[in-house]
Amino acid sequence: MKISGRKGKETGNVVSRKTGGIQGKGPAGPAAPAAGVSPPGTPSLAISDQGRLVSEARRALDSLPEVRVEKVERIQAAIEGGDYRVEGRKVADKMVTDAVRELRNRTR
Repeated sequence: MKISGRKGKETGNVVSRKTGGIQGKGPAGPAAPAAGVSPPGTPSLAISDQGRLVSEARRALDSLPEVRVEKVERIQAAIEGGDYRVEGRKVADKMVTDAVRELRNRTR
């Protein structure tokens, strides 16, 4: 892979994300692997503790259904039966609570 700089000039060697090696030619011919860069074909992977937690959370989230079918059916039935009631005070309280939380998060 080559990356061009301004006005189409080649910038030199580029680290490949696929192989982890360096591709291209520098002034002295084909490039040798730089310090800290694995030679092409050598797989390596380091995952932080935070990365592992995110991965575990993602798997847990993916295992949950996107829609709580039972709750949706219960509410639909209440609406169709004319039994569904919205408590304005609860809605207003929730809106204010969410707005305050959002404002606090913005200032951090």
